[in-house]
Amino acid sequence: MRRSLVLICDDHPLMSQGLRSLLNPSLLVVGVVNDGREVLDEIERTRPEILLLDLSMPHRNGLELLPDIVRAFPELRILVVTMHVERAIADLAIQKGAHGFIPKEASADELNRAISAVLAGETFISPRVPRRAIRGSAALEHPALDRLTPRHLQILRLIGDGKSTGEIAEALGVSPRTVEFHRASIRKALGITTEWGLMRFAIMLPPEGHGADEASGSHEIAADDKTAL
Repeated sequence: MRRSLVLICDDHPLMSQGLRSLLNPSLLVVGVVNDGREVLDEIERTRPEILLLDLSMPHRNGLELLPDIVRAFPELRILVVTMHVERAIADLAIQKGAHGFIPKEASADELNRAISAVLAGETFISPRVPRRAIRGSAALEHPALDRLTPRHLQILRLIGDGKSTGEIAEALGVSPRTVEFHRASIRKALGITTEWGLMRFAIMLPPEGHGADEASGSHEIAADDKTAL
């Protein structure tokens, strides 16, 4: 029986090895990538049928990579395997081109069911992912949020929409270098140490115009932990 080819993209060797050990014998791992900058080249080299993609990859996170992957390899099936199980992040990943979304703590059975569904042309979202988008009060109540400038907030919301630095620069009519400067300033103000942490925080913001009272009354979310970002 022919085996389906799988490429694993995760920056933690133990996680990559764990995923490999859980796969059905009908699947063949053709490579492992641990740097977001190398994903497209490795897909070109190995020609997998399905990509197991972590979101918090170094240098280029998975949400930023997704549109480029879809454009370059439209037939490739993509299953996001991540530690982040927020519905807002799952919805954005699907919107950006992923075909499935499961947490890293998923069982071997769920992982292989997800892979089978995605390879069959279906969309698979783990039942562990909340059914409602979790966006609201924790982000609004961050003590440093009121120190951000209107431009910072504008950029933060564009980040939350999954826009890349280049797309934000084009939308605002500024240079990518200026956007990168603002991103660094926002991270410093919020006490966030990684670009993925910044994107996760931005995704958690409610839509513009929703106040703290409305957000806290309509959504459930745990208190934000900067170390987790």
